[in-house]
Amino acid sequence: MKFRLPDVRGLGRTKSGLPSWGAGPRAPVPEEPDSIIRTRTASRTLWVGALVGLGMVSLVLKSTSVMMFPDSQLESKANTQFTGSHEIRGQRGDILSIDGTIMATSVEVHSLHADPSKLSRDTAKILAQAVAPMLELDVRDTEKRLNRRNRQDVKLAKNLVPGQLTAIKDKVEALTEEHPSLRGALFSRNEYRRFYPAGPDAAPLLGLGQASTGREGLERTLNRHLAGETRRFVQWRDRKGRRITTDVPEARPGNTVVLTIDRQIQRIAEEALDGVMERSAPDTASAVVIDPETGAILAMAQRPTHNPNDTQNIKQDALRNRAVSDLFEPGSVFKPFVAAAAIEEGLVSKDTLIDCENGRFRIGRNTISDEHPEKVITVSKVIKVSSNIGAAKMAFDLGAERTIGYLKDFGFSRPTNLGLSGEARGRMQNPATIKQIELATTSYGHGVSATTLQLAAAMATVANKGMRMEPHLVSEIRDPSGVAIRIFEPKEDRRVVSERTAEETLQMMVTVTEPGGTGTRAAIDGYAVAGKTGTAWKHVEGGGYSATERIGSFIGVVPADAPRLAMAIVVDNPTKGSKFGGSTAGPAFAEIGENALRMMGVPPNPALMKPTKDSPQKQKPIIPIADPELRWGHDGAYITPNLSGLSMRDALVTLEGAGLSIRLKGTGRVTDQNPRPGRQLRPGDAVEVTLQ
Repeated sequence: MKFRLPDVRGLGRTKSGLPSWGAGPRAPVPEEPDSIIRTRTASRTLWVGALVGLGMVSLVLKSTSVMMFPDSQLESKANTQFTGSHEIRGQRGDILSIDGTIMATSVEVHSLHADPSKLSRDTAKILAQAVAPMLELDVRDTEKRLNRRNRQDVKLAKNLVPGQLTAIKDKVEALTEEHPSLRGALFSRNEYRRFYPAGPDAAPLLGLGQASTGREGLERTLNRHLAGETRRFVQWRDRKGRRITTDVPEARPGNTVVLTIDRQIQRIAEEALDGVMERSAPDTASAVVIDPETGAILAMAQRPTHNPNDTQNIKQDALRNRAVSDLFEPGSVFKPFVAAAAIEEGLVSKDTLIDCENGRFRIGRNTISDEHPEKVITVSKVIKVSSNIGAAKMAFDLGAERTIGYLKDFGFSRPTNLGLSGEARGRMQNPATIKQIELATTSYGHGVSATTLQLAAAMATVANKGMRMEPHLVSEIRDPSGVAIRIFEPKEDRRVVSERTAEETLQMMVTVTEPGGTGTRAAIDGYAVAGKTGTAWKHVEGGGYSATERIGSFIGVVPADAPRLAMAIVVDNPTKGSKFGGSTAGPAFAEIGENALRMMGVPPNPALMKPTKDSPQKQKPIIPIADPELRWGHDGAYITPNLSGLSMRDALVTLEGAGLSIRLKGTGRVTDQNPRPGRQLRPGDAVEVTLQ
């Protein structure tokens, strides 16, 4: 056996220069044979080669499968690195009133985006400090978003008009001279925002719409016509993520819908309901105005309402269109329709005498009464003084089958088929099971339910010589080029009563607004007014009627001798002043009727004008109703409207929702304004309005 001296390098040495071995000599280390070393080396080489070979085989197999066999997941991942699918939506169509005024439109706005992959930490901070204050954003939060370098598209702001966008880009452009990497870090995209120039006017009817779809009201009902075309295209990018696609397709805009709503009459109705809220302080109020000859709805207003431009503060309850969805017991406004049925059946005429039992009439175990006790009076006076007993006796003569049948023909307990969501059809008693007391209460509008729209449509039937027209809201649909592709003609529903019966019914209803009638506050100087008041007890939760809450209503036609407008006004739970329909709803009817007729150019009848002490009364001057629309210019700025002659409320309604600073001086109507009409306005600009 051979021995080998240990390696003494690094060992300490003594003074004599010899190695220091510590405690003593160590045992010699035996040397391995060369055969063992060669065997171990070969084994290690074999294992390493096997592992490397296995890895190479795995790579070959994997690359072969990737190259030879398609994999949808891998293909998708590869495509997303160089392509991206984008969606282009066509501009949503406008909603116009019958006179061509825009009631809902989509305006082009811009969204501002950033590409953080092009920014360093320093340039992200510089960009945030420059842009955030202009967008009213938090600087630190904006900087944090710009530091997401794994992102290539971060939206910083939306709904920017061109002026705002230009100011931001000019400021960033000035910074690129010192920081060239900022060039191309910001980019913008065009978007659309739904805008309602009339603000709260007809807001529950129009509903809410977004750039691509409708959420409520007509925006939702007519969405298939208003929505623009949706197109998809592929955006190609290079290896650095830069967009290289140049051809972006255009999507077809939506159609334009023209409503039957008259913008001027709608404004008049809105203002009349403001007066109702001020005088009577009810929970709600609604009004519907119809052209009796065609069934076209000219106005549909309600209170409370909302501003659809201020989407952040809209409550869900405010979106409900109460004129078509809120059911109530209509009360005495039912009586003319029962009287018309009795006249049509030849049971009575307007001069037929009815014993009204001196105000109290017993039916089985129940007793009905009149607010104004009468003995024997004509059918015409039954309508004039609103006798429950007289109406009940006519219903008894008709019988349940005919009474309920006629009321249904007038449109009660039937849908109006406007297509609005939440539309209610109302309730009517079954004639096969109705009791005598229920038939009596039905004749004067209790134990049944109806909507404001149904009342207006029934009144329009009488005004249209007994022919019921289908109520409708849409006049025509136009394609993006303005060509009418569908026109909605007036449609007859059914003949309910004869022309003679309808004329006789109107004559009886005229007495309601004459001295001694219940609706004198609905009279209009210079015009014959046919109408009927209604005051009904209000149902409470859990059943039964409230001891204090009432529903006041008024239905009518003007002028009665040549009907142009049929109306229904409903006031729910008035809390100030009188609760009777003649006092709560009657004045609103007169205000709408007078202003609308003058606006339509229907002159008053001199024979019906009340003379003054000195001379015959002169016709009241017509206050011109200015166009109260806040319009958008082509560059995204607002165009200052002409506010001259508007009331303070109208001026505020016109300008609100646009982010303008409004300053009012004085009271009354607008006499001056600054800026002048036609000038451009930007969000935040001041508008000074002088009133006298």
